[in-house]
Amino acid sequence: MNKSKFPLDENILNNIIKDHEVDLNDIGIRELKRLVDNLSDQYKVDFLHFEFGVPGIPADRLGPEEEIRVLTENMKLPSTYPPFDGIPRLKKATANFVKTFLNIYVEPENCIPTVGAMHGGFIAQAIAGRRFKKANTILYLDPGFPVNKLQTKFLGLNYDSIDLYDYRSDKLAKILEKKLSTKKIAAVLWSSPNNPTWLCLKNEELKMIGELLTKYDVIGIEDSAYFGMDFRFDYGVPNKPPFQPTVANYTDNYIIIISSSKMFSYAGQRIAVSIVSPQLSTKKYSNLKKYYDTKSFGKAYVHGGIYPTTAGVPQSPQHALSALFEATCKGEYDYLSKVRTYGVRAKKAKQLFLSNGFELLYDKDLGEPIADGFYFTIKRPGMTGGELLRTMLLFGISGIPMRPTGTNLEGIRICVSLVPQEQYRELERRLSALDEYLTK
Repeated sequence: MNKSKFPLDENILNNIIKDHEVDLNDIGIRELKRLVDNLSDQYKVDFLHFEFGVPGIPADRLGPEEEIRVLTENMKLPSTYPPFDGIPRLKKATANFVKTFLNIYVEPENCIPTVGAMHGGFIAQAIAGRRFKKANTILYLDPGFPVNKLQTKFLGLNYDSIDLYDYRSDKLAKILEKKLSTKKIAAVLWSSPNNPTWLCLKNEELKMIGELLTKYDVIGIEDSAYFGMDFRFDYGVPNKPPFQPTVANYTDNYIIIISSSKMFSYAGQRIAVSIVSPQLSTKKYSNLKKYYDTKSFGKAYVHGGIYPTTAGVPQSPQHALSALFEATCKGEYDYLSKVRTYGVRAKKAKQLFLSNGFELLYDKDLGEPIADGFYFTIKRPGMTGGELLRTMLLFGISGIPMRPTGTNLEGIRICVSLVPQEQYRELERRLSALDEYLTK
């Protein structure tokens, strides 16, 4: 596309934004995608889509072929309801996977399939948030995935936030203990690597978090959507250190959510697993009886969470994830060798943005440069996220504003998954024109 087409007509942009009735400072991902698709049609321009956090590489044939195999070899499978707590094969494969790559021991019964990680997070919040009458607040280590907070609201729970930009290491320990000591916090939820910043919590931070979770009987919900994808370390060798850091090494009050969407590019089949600590599974809380007809945390998770929401998970995707876990544990399938392309893309994209007047919003990870991965964050001095997004749209570039992610900092999240390196020359042209537009 010729650089002379930019900037696009501001009047058209303003009218379309008005028609969509959105505030660019707070616009959600799905709303933004609809807006960008409309702009693309109106302007007859192909946008560079940095807004949508979806897989950008195809799934390996192993998963779909396994689904086809089990469906064709067992014709009764489609007419048979799945077990509420998952098929035995996936439960066993999950327990072996976390032993192989996290070096933690759980029983298959502690591994519960869900319809994607969002389903697992929804149930985790619902059960954790109703153990005690007064502890009904989910504490987020932000920035984070905005939809998790929509779940919190939907469940009628409260939420609180700690911005990791301001609180790491000892400062994080102090603010976390201050909040947990109020006895109002039911669970702490985080992702690491973090969406949207790609910050990664260190073992010493997870140790501190775990000890505080135990001290105040709070649940840690560890969202491992980007399992093993801190590419500064090789977490992909079966049964060999380094193992991905996890809070499970430091507390029994944990739920780990592992999704197939990013690591295996299997987002369309909506399959994930929740690993509920063996000790937590057997704990009993009298307040749960009011909501789930049981005092047992583990039984509440399955019979009070899975059963009334989806009554189980489709079986063929469970077999697909089983096959992927099994092959990965045997060293027959190296998923990290595929997803490392995101780190390569991020490194180059950062260089292009930084060389054209942008700055990284979250630029350091405990004093070290932020890792290269699925996301990074950018800013322009003196501009809100909405103002910057509007300007980027004039040059056919999209990203999501940071404000909905739970931070007070102004900027844009960039997701590199849908923009291959073949388009980076075009990205460079547009960024150069944008920089010239802002500095003239």
